[in-house]
Amino acid sequence: MGVIESISAGYRLLSRRVELLLAPILLDLLLWLGPRLSVAPLLRRVAQFYNDVAAMDEMPSDMAEMSRQVSETLVVAGDQSNLLIGLVNSALLKVPSLIAMITSLGRGTVYEIDNVVVALLLFGAFGLLGLLIGVVYLNMMARALPIGGHLRPLEPMASAKLILRHWGMMLLYIVLWIVLLVAALIPALLMTSLLSLISPALGLLFGTLLAGGLSVIFFYLYFVSAGVIVDNLPIHRAIAQSFALVRRNFWSTLGFVVLHYIIVHGIALLMAQLADANQAGMFVAILVNAYIGSGLAMAFLVFYRSRLVKQEELARSIGAP
Repeated sequence: MGVIESISAGYRLLSRRVELLLAPILLDLLLWLGPRLSVAPLLRRVAQFYNDVAAMDEMPSDMAEMSRQVSETLVVAGDQSNLLIGLVNSALLKVPSLIAMITSLGRGTVYEIDNVVVALLLFGAFGLLGLLIGVVYLNMMARALPIGGHLRPLEPMASAKLILRHWGMMLLYIVLWIVLLVAALIPALLMTSLLSLISPALGLLFGTLLAGGLSVIFFYLYFVSAGVIVDNLPIHRAIAQSFALVRRNFWSTLGFVVLHYIIVHGIALLMAQLADANQAGMFVAILVNAYIGSGLAMAFLVFYRSRLVKQEELARSIGAP
C-alpha cells in the first residue's frame, strides 16, 4: 500500500469511527476556552538579562543587536505561552491540535506563573498527562485498524493495564532520549563553541551537521510509537523494528513524512485564517483540523502496519519450499 493509498485508507477507517475525533476536539476547546497558565514573568526576566547585555558599552554592535532580538523573541514567547499545551502530544503520538499550532491565546482567564519550580512541575505534570492522553488516543486508533497488530482485550481492567504499559514504554523512550541528548549535546556544544572561536563558519557547519544527524535519527525512529501501541512491543524491539522498517522503505517513508507535514501545516494555515474571523469560525476550524489530523494519524498506523504485512509476506515467500 503506497503513501496516497495509506492516507485514503486512513480517512475511510476514520469515517466509520467518528468518536475518535472527540479527544482532539476536547483538547482544543480546553486550550481555547479554558484558563491559560502563562510563564511570561519568567521569560521577561530572561529577556531583561539580554537587554542588559545589549546595553553594555563594550558589547559589539552586531552582538548587541542579536541580544535585543533574542529579548524581543522571549517577550513574545512569554505573552503567547500556555503550559496547558503540554497536554497535546503531536510529535510522538500524532494528537492533532489547531490551538497548539497557531499559538492562539484563547479566551480564558490568564494565570501568570512567576516561580520556576512551580512552572517546571506543572509543565512536567501536563506533559505526563498529555502522554497518557496520546497513548489512549492512539490505542483507540489501533482498535479500528483491520490489518493485524496486537489483539486488544475488551475487559476494562485489562485495557487499562495495557494502556498503562504503553504509557510506561513511551515514558521510558522519552527518558532515553533525554539522557542521550544530555550526554551528546554537552560535549557537542563545547565543541561548537571552540570551533566558533577559531572560525564562526566552522562552528556553524558543525552545528548544522549535529542538527542534521539528530534529524536523521528522529527519522529512523519514526515508527517507535506505532510499534509500542499497535504491536505491543517493548521499547528496545520497537526501536530496532523502526530502524529496520525505515531502512527497507526509506523513500516511501520519507514521502509519507513530507506529505504529512505539508498537509498538517497547510491546513493549519488555512484554519488559522478561518479561526480569526469569529467564534463560529474558530469552532469550525477546530472540527476541520481534528478530522484532518485524525485521518493522518490513522494513515500513519495504516502505513506502518501495511509495510510490516508486506515484509512478513516476503519473509514467508522466501522461506517457503
